[in-house]
Formats: sequence, structure tokens, C-alpha cells
Amino acid sequence: ASAQARYRVTHPGDVVELQDTRAQLVVNVLTTASNAYRMTVKGEDVIRKTWASLDDIKPRMGLNGVPLLWPYANRLDEQAFYANGQKYSFDPGLGNTGRGAIPIHGFLQNTAAWKLVEAKSDARSAWVTSKLEFFRIPQYMKQFPFAHTLTMTYRVQDGALEVQTRIDNLSAEAMPVAIGFHPYFQLTDSSRDEWTLSIPAKTHWLLDDRTLPTGETQPITKRLPVPNNVAVKDVTLDDIF
Repeated sequence: ASAQARYRVTHPGDVVELQDTRAQLVVNVLTTASNAYRMTVKGEDVIRKTWASLDDIKPRMGLNGVPLLWPYANRLDEQAFYANGQKYSFDPGLGNTGRGAIPIHGFLQNTAAWKLVEAKSDARSAWVTSKLEFFRIPQYMKQFPFAHTLTMTYRVQDGALEVQTRIDNLSAEAMPVAIGFHPYFQLTDSSRDEWTLSIPAKTHWLLDDRTLPTGETQPITKRLPVPNNVAVKDVTLDDIF
């Protein structure tokens, strides 16, 4: 493809498709969830595909694609958080803070409140930007009363996908930030039993029976004797390194 035609954008409905034709990379983003739910390289799905049509997963985007974890990532040890010397208690009655007693991964994974800002391409890349005005949504502000906006851009460039996330604090106070992503990647050229991991860390955090950190740590080699060559079939990992 020519330099001008290398990057392409199509926009059917709530989906934006980004293409790098030279790298044969295609990314599909559901703009209302700001989630790259499908990514193919040379026709192979590199994000786990559990669905036949997008309607199958729209209500459960937190278990598909690359969901955003916000306003907290991982688990909290109570239905509350602390910021600026104050305790902020959640309202469990709203049903959006987590699974049972353990709040986990925030409450935006399955939202449909993102608005499309732009979907464009030029000679260098193709991108889509969506914005979430968190401060406008009462059930979100009740749990996390810091007025802010989130702006996310998915960009395809030089055979790679980049995700940029911007947080604008509109509150009068400092806002706590604990952001994460939960990508459901898969390899396509071998079975899971053949996969190996390399984990470039030195420290393993010990967890309690609720999978919450105790504050104690140990060398990673106590958990994984050879951390740069871990057979996936031999371990079940839900750990902090």
C-alpha cells in the first residue's frame, strides 16, 4: 500500500475499525465502551474471541477485549477507599462496586457511556478517541465523588496498537488514581500447554485467602524458581510481582 493508503478507518455504527494494511493489523473498538474487543494480525485473533457477534458481549465487555479498570484496579479490602485523609464508603445498594464483599476492578468495564470524539487516519497512523464525562453520572459519583473526565485514544501505527488514557481532574481536591487494563490476549501459533512466560520482577507479594496483599514480600524465586522461563501449564497465577 502507498504511504497515504497504509492506514484506514471505517466507522460502522458504534464500532470503529482501525487498519494498518502493510502490517495486516486490524483493531475493532466499541466506542460506547472504549474497548478494543477484537485485534487481528494477518487474519489471526490475538485477543480471545468468545463470541459470534458483538451483541453477544456488549453487556459483558469486562470479560472481553481490553477493558479499562477504573476508578480502582484489582481488589479493595473493604467497601470503601481512603483519600486526602478521609474515608469514602461505597453504597453497595447500587450494585456496581464489585463481587460480594470484595470490590474489584472498578465499575466502568461494562459501561456504555463513552462518547466518540473522533476517528481519523493520516499518513502516519489511524486512531479513535472516546471521552467519558464521569462527573455527569450520579451512580458513579456516589461511589467515587471526584469530578473528572476520561479520554482514551486507540492508535494503530507501525504494526502496533497503542492505548493512551488521559484523566482530567475537575475536583477542588487531589484525586486518587489507580488505573489498570485487563487485556485478554491469546497466542495463535501454538497450544496453551506450550506457552512460557518471562516475568522480569524480583519481588513477590504474599496474598491472603481473599487474594489481597498482606504487606509481606518474598523473592520471586520462592514462587517461581525460574521466573524467566515459566511453563504456563504448570502454574495458576493471580499474583502481584
